Amino acid sequence: MISPKVHFIEDDVVKVNGKDNTVSTKKNGDLSYDYLFNALGFEPETFGTPGADEFGLQISDIDNSAADYQKIQTTLDEYDEFKDPKLLNIVVVGGGFTGIELLGDLVHMVPKWAKKYGFKKEDFKITCIAPGFLPMFNKKLGDYAQHFLEKKGVKFVMGDTVSKITADGAYYGKDDKFIPSHLVFWTAGVKGSDVIPASQYPDEHRNRVAVNTDMSLNDFPNQYLIGDVSAVKDDKTGRMFPTTGQISIYEADVAVNDFLNKLNGKSAVKFDYKSMGTVCSLGPYSGIAEIYMFGMTFKLKGCIVPIFKNMIFKKNGLELGNIRTMLES
Repeated sequence: MISPKVHFIEDDVVKVNGKDNTVSTKKNGDLSYDYLFNALGFEPETFGTPGADEFGLQISDIDNSAADYQKIQTTLDEYDEFKDPKLLNIVVVGGGFTGIELLGDLVHMVPKWAKKYGFKKEDFKITCIAPGFLPMFNKKLGDYAQHFLEKKGVKFVMGDTVSKITADGAYYGKDDKFIPSHLVFWTAGVKGSDVIPASQYPDEHRNRVAVNTDMSLNDFPNQYLIGDVSAVKDDKTGRMFPTTGQISIYEADVAVNDFLNKLNGKSAVKFDYKSMGTVCSLGPYSGIAEIYMFGMTFKLKGCIVPIFKNMIFKKNGLELGNIRTMLES
């Protein structure tokens, strides 16, 4: 429920004009601002791979995720009619969170599809092509996840990259090996919104802008950038923090509190992020996790992980909304 104090405009942002303090939109023209909170999110990063934008199935919002699911259903219906085994091939490009969690959900659905469409489970081929496997986890947990998925029928092609995607499948490796498939999922990376380069922000890399520790910009101190469009340096490692939902919520808190401090003549808010850990689902009933609590690290695997992930959803629901949002999440 949006507060009556909020004027909500549904439109596409084209460009942020920092010098003029305006935001250019498709339908409503230029909108002026005194302060701007930019949380435009991410877009798939295809690295110029031919066919990835046109033929790759991408998971970036609810609409295209629903379209992806419908494409799977349509392809299975075609198999039911023509019995072409190539229609039972799925390729997943990328070995990060999105790709591996997608694999977990796919292998969970295979037995149900096999029963409905009358094929053997082993006839449904799922191939994952990636240069690496969940590099953010330690090897023991990563091995557990990979072996779990392999036992469910996933074939991993590690250390290779996809060179081209067509309507008929994916090419990969130095010698352009080919996997026939009408269902090639592209989960190999994300970048910030394309509005960022269009707006000519300074210190921008892969559509992410380096920000101060209060989430503001030196050149435009009345702007706050949050989430996938921002890059915050971790002083302990010297590297930028990875963009996750967890840190995005924290960044929003920092930005809002700093904004309130500015209005009240107080000092800037200190960025002091502490990750609660990392969780990767392997379908609805398993997963791997590193949880940081009480000054210790807990490495978890198996059926206990979905319980922790549900707790995270509840916590995020409470932070982003209220008790009702938490209970419904």
